[in-house]
Amino acid sequence: MSDKQSSGVAADSDGQTSDGGPKLTRRSFIGRSAGVALAVGGLGSFISACGTGGSGDGGEVVVLSWESYVTPEIKKAFEEATGITMKGIPAESDQDMFTKIKAGGGGQYDVVFGNCGWSPIYAENDLIETIDVSEIPSSDQLFPVFREDDSLPYVESPGKLLMFPNMWAALSLIWNTEAPYQPAKPLSWNALWDAPSGKVVLHGSPEDFIAMSGLAMGVPRDEVYSMTGDTLDQAADHLGDLQPFQISKSSDDFTARTIATQKAYVGFASSLGIGHRVNEQFGKGKEIAKTAVPKEGSLGWVDGAHLVKDAKNRENAIKFIDFFNGNKQNQDYLWDTYFYSQCNQQSTERIIGRGGEDATVAKSLGSDKPETAQELVFQTQPDDPSAWAAAYDRVIG
Repeated sequence: MSDKQSSGVAADSDGQTSDGGPKLTRRSFIGRSAGVALAVGGLGSFISACGTGGSGDGGEVVVLSWESYVTPEIKKAFEEATGITMKGIPAESDQDMFTKIKAGGGGQYDVVFGNCGWSPIYAENDLIETIDVSEIPSSDQLFPVFREDDSLPYVESPGKLLMFPNMWAALSLIWNTEAPYQPAKPLSWNALWDAPSGKVVLHGSPEDFIAMSGLAMGVPRDEVYSMTGDTLDQAADHLGDLQPFQISKSSDDFTARTIATQKAYVGFASSLGIGHRVNEQFGKGKEIAKTAVPKEGSLGWVDGAHLVKDAKNRENAIKFIDFFNGNKQNQDYLWDTYFYSQCNQQSTERIIGRGGEDATVAKSLGSDKPETAQELVFQTQPDDPSAWAAAYDRVIG
């Protein structure tokens, strides 16, 4: 997932952003009330249910991650369940984590989280160890696609993973169902270009916009982030043809409101669940927004834990990965706090089995359709980041 996130982003009429809000540490969330977020037992129940083994007598594990995966709640629950001390080190982004691992490696860190588009980059730099799922007892809880499909960038071969998968999401086409303009079927990213001028909102970063433009042009999914030369220029020029468009750099609330009020008729959203957010907050009982993955596929992410090569605390790292992804209370905490689809099949089925709002949100995200991950281009660093930045600046300014 794109981790270049901030809140409070507004966009003016010519598509430029003003970004004065505080930074988010992981991603902008779909959002429900705090009461719903803590409904399943609350954090007190979460921590007490994880056991009372005490911490500090089983060595330590050093985890580098977005702040949202090394919270005090997760740390306390892990330590009480295992007796292992968890040292969580927060980072700002995939790039930040990669830089730290490259500098410190197994001498300083045991586990590093990341989005799976970065997994091959870690492997190419010999910074991580391939995980054999037989070492992780909870691996049998995963949807098979997330541990066996070697079209996913972190799956070396069935059961051999560069990253142990945790949560996932597909970015989506979103549209207001009551607007004068409606996307034609079969749905395509080119619906954005067909919309009336100024009635498009794009959520994300310049790299996301260029990658989506490449998909709209028909660039094969496995070649999107390697676009260079004429292909890159064409994708940037195609994006330029979309101007003026509104930019929601990283605010799901801005995207939702813009679609709900028809300031934009159609857009590029951070997840399939944003349509549900629009309907819940603004629909007054009606479905006024829909989301979908277009025929060309979409961008997306699977995140998870990498095992750092030559980790000093390798055994404890394995135990942490197993806890993080397999412990029922931790999985419930991740869902109730962040509301993203989980790679754990048992957890997903349990959430949907609750019924009510949990089931509605999970299904709106496509949580029960993990095969959607096979249609995604996983967000990563372009092969030539400076060329992408220059192409965007040339066209958008």
